[in-house]
Amino acid sequence: MKAQRVIHNGFRDSVELSHESLKVVINADKGMVPELCSKKDDSWYNAHWQPIFRANSGIAWDETLHAPFWKVPLLYDIAGNFPCCPNFGPDHTFGSYELPPHGHTSLLTWDLLGSAADEQQAGASWSLQSPDHPFSYKKHDLICKGEHSHYTSLTITNRGNTTEPYNCGWHNTIGAPFLESGCIISNNARRFAVPEVGTEFDTTGRLAFGSETDTMKRVETRTGEYVDLSVVPGRNGYTDFLVGAVPEDCSLGWSTVVNPRKRLMYLTYFTGPNAVKEGEMPLYFYNYWMNYGGRPFQPWAAYEGGTDNSFCLGTENSVSRFANGLKDSVENPTLLGHPTHLDLAPQSSITLNYATAFLPYEGALFDDGVKHIEAEDEDTLIIHNHHGAHMRVQSQAGFKALREV
Repeated sequence: MKAQRVIHNGFRDSVELSHESLKVVINADKGMVPELCSKKDDSWYNAHWQPIFRANSGIAWDETLHAPFWKVPLLYDIAGNFPCCPNFGPDHTFGSYELPPHGHTSLLTWDLLGSAADEQQAGASWSLQSPDHPFSYKKHDLICKGEHSHYTSLTITNRGNTTEPYNCGWHNTIGAPFLESGCIISNNARRFAVPEVGTEFDTTGRLAFGSETDTMKRVETRTGEYVDLSVVPGRNGYTDFLVGAVPEDCSLGWSTVVNPRKRLMYLTYFTGPNAVKEGEMPLYFYNYWMNYGGRPFQPWAAYEGGTDNSFCLGTENSVSRFANGLKDSVENPTLLGHPTHLDLAPQSSITLNYATAFLPYEGALFDDGVKHIEAEDEDTLIIHNHHGAHMRVQSQAGFKALREV
């Protein structure tokens, strides 16, 4: 088990947590996690997206110099996954607050409080305080011996004197070499929805505005046809967004992407709405940001009207209304029967426990995706395929080690 300070590309101060078959790199700047790496057949694979346009000069953001191409600081540094709070969506004004894209947690630099490792686990602790909003944050990253999961707890504290509404999400994005055509997306959602007219996907997408469905395998397009979104098509010239509702009666929320050629699985999971304890935050939505080549503009393309050079898939989880931002969520408080935002009372705190796993499997066990995932006990997940077989995975299904931290 190791926890060590490293300088990642772009001269970014970072912490690497690792053991013999898992490596996680966390940037201090914006809390980015550009690497979640698993070892298979003596080779390391990184599941996380590192876009070609990510700035690696080491030069700090300069509005005059960088905004014409990157538009916002988030896109200057974006990679892998990162926490989003108190906003999930574009920058906008809400009350007296100017909210940045995906919130202050993905705009500011986190202060490293410390990192350490022993024989059983390796971890790092961070803090962040917004100068323009009453929320402050603490984050703990943890990996455990023999496991393929990166655990994170995010604690939000309202330092103000009034109740504050907020969005919260974990913005996971996977890319090549793990992501490729033929990958299979699975989850336990029973209802899905496409954003209506008026979002960033108006000119990039192919899905029917405002449509709903009960399966990712049959989603209506704007031409009246139907597509199977559970299978990654490769680059098809579209960028779309689809939301699935986490079932209200589930104890474990989960979403997977399987690469049947490499036989690797990317898994995100969290405590379901039916099992969230007092003082802990629920997540209500699976968000699939399918960026399959539909953005012919900067920074996705080298020039306006050029070729989108990115290929990635967001497998995000949130409390939000699509990715429309906090103001839209407050104005439209429900989606698919779930709240689109939460409220935090003054001088109180709430914690989100979350896991991102990247693990191999043997044979053809999950070559056609995952049917169901359940927690057997505090330390074990059972992952079922569509043919009656399953795999037991050593994993902190109840976030025991994270709670103890």
